[in-house]
Amino acid sequence: MGNLAFGLQTHGQRLSDDVYLQQQITWGRLSAIAGGRFVHNSAFGNTGVPRVALTWQALRGGEVFSGTRLRFSYATAFKEPRLEETFNATDLFNIANPGLRPEHTRAFEAGIQQNLEQGKYVFTATYFNNLFHDQINYVEVDPINFVGEYQNVNKALAHGAEAELQARLKSRLLLTTAYTYTSTQILDNPAPINSLYNVGEPLLRRPRHSATLLLSYLGSRWGANLSGSFVGRRPDSDFLGFNIDHAAGYARVDLGGWYAVRPRVSLYANVENALDRRYNEVVETSC
Repeated sequence: MGNLAFGLQTHGQRLSDDVYLQQQITWGRLSAIAGGRFVHNSAFGNTGVPRVALTWQALRGGEVFSGTRLRFSYATAFKEPRLEETFNATDLFNIANPGLRPEHTRAFEAGIQQNLEQGKYVFTATYFNNLFHDQINYVEVDPINFVGEYQNVNKALAHGAEAELQARLKSRLLLTTAYTYTSTQILDNPAPINSLYNVGEPLLRRPRHSATLLLSYLGSRWGANLSGSFVGRRPDSDFLGFNIDHAAGYARVDLGGWYAVRPRVSLYANVENALDRRYNEVVETSC
């Protein structure tokens, strides 16, 4: 692949075949979903990707505490490099890396769901732990000429907790709010080219604190929603030698709505960043 406007290309071909299998079982208060994916890739060989999720109703509850569920899940993932990351020739500022390895992830979650007042309120708390092997990151290899390359970070960890509360304020009015705390760290990288990927450094563009809020109204012919999101300060880089090492936190408000003109015809309208606040999801620079 490549852009013919940039001369010599790095060519390559990759074929992939996948097989999926999943089974769901319910036994009393216990529910289980188990499955997996078998991947045969012409470049990376054979890989098995299992996953399982368990839910147990610990307490049926009454009027106030109306149901307690414990949840656990374990999953693995396999993600091959994008073609432009491996065989990149789309511009003069990126170097192809045919030796790029696929990403592997091991993830598990454990949590509790507590219903209150017969489901009027639902509180959920979850701990998550994700271990990444060979995570793909963009690395600057020639800061003078602004040339970079996609490379693997050998081992990294992201873990934290999430709390969510759903409240049915009225029969047609629902409020959902959530907060997430995330801690990340590079655990192993024997020969980092850039100090951003030294052992002990956090993963880029992963905020430690983030939160969301969604207020929704669902009518018979129309609906509307008001959403807010907060993303805290997070590690980042300009990759151009300007010593920018983080992206500032931001808050954003969005609006949306729909109206059913006819049974099969509806109009939708959405306004993103309704307060017109300036923010960057990632570091942006101009030369």
